[in-house]
Amino acid sequence: MYIKHKLYAADILNIAGENLPWEKLANKTLLVTGATGLIGTVLVDALMKKNLDDNLNVTILAAGRNEKISAERFADYADNKNFRFVKLDVNAPIEIDFPVDFVIHAASNTHPMQYSTDPVGTMTTNILGTYNLLEFCRVKNVSRFVFVSSVEIYGKALRPEDIFDEKYCGYIDCNTLRAGYPESKRAGEALCQAYISRHNVDVVIPRLSRIYGATMRLDDSKAMSEFIMNGVRGENIVLKSEGIPRFSYCYAADCVSGIFYCLLNGKCGEAYNVADSSEILSLREIAEYISGLNGKKVIFELPNETQRKGFSTAINAIMPNDKLRGLGWSPKDDTRSGVKKTVEILRSLVNKGV
Repeated sequence: MYIKHKLYAADILNIAGENLPWEKLANKTLLVTGATGLIGTVLVDALMKKNLDDNLNVTILAAGRNEKISAERFADYADNKNFRFVKLDVNAPIEIDFPVDFVIHAASNTHPMQYSTDPVGTMTTNILGTYNLLEFCRVKNVSRFVFVSSVEIYGKALRPEDIFDEKYCGYIDCNTLRAGYPESKRAGEALCQAYISRHNVDVVIPRLSRIYGATMRLDDSKAMSEFIMNGVRGENIVLKSEGIPRFSYCYAADCVSGIFYCLLNGKCGEAYNVADSSEILSLREIAEYISGLNGKKVIFELPNETQRKGFSTAINAIMPNDKLRGLGWSPKDDTRSGVKKTVEILRSLVNKGV
């Protein structure tokens, strides 16, 4: 397990203890793209915990482009028969010689700086990468493909009071650099529907809200991630707007359990919002909460040009989670408790020089 902390260990135990038909994965092989990322790391740790505690015997193929990062994140599993690193670039045709039963596609550029500095890579992973994986699923007769999508596909709310249920479709200005991420996620979802119709590939789509947690990149440029790192370092928080927007968030462990509910209980062709809906805080309220954990304050500052190009211009992006709750899922943490845990865990890692 990458993070040796009691709070993270408790999160993994909670996921592994979810009342799910885990037996569907018994003695199967599951490919995870983006395995070393914020979501992928937790997915792998939870499945390896199920193997350890319940002898699930699911083989995890942790796919990525960087073997060194994988070796560091998953060092505890290096000699485990149920774990294998697969060097893979999803933008190229997928070639794996042995059978694969399930695929979770969680590889994507997911923070604003990447949207503006690597716009082509952002789009190709979401479109070409998804196409290559769907082709792989078609050829290999994979049992289920999970396309991890995003709140970004909803675009901007057409009215301030709108909420983003799974049928909502808001506005995206496609003639902007920032549009590359949401438009390519929309295209990825459309590809999934095409493969369901044309090739009978079984697909389910979790749409993630803004996700945070201790497995995030420490240089992640999302506002929430930067606030958390300010909290970890005991710094004042720099807010590069008035902090008015109100978004739905989800703690990484709750997000991963939501993905498992989609994988094991979801209906083919359906999308499910993965979000905590207990309390919707503004960016400013979140910044003030995190700074208050350290007795610090919030400072307001205008973004530079590169940062501005990657920022979302949405005012509100609130996602109801009723549909996913209908599958039996419920989050364990709200924004305040999840953020507090994340700061505590990451502070421990940073102090150890991880």
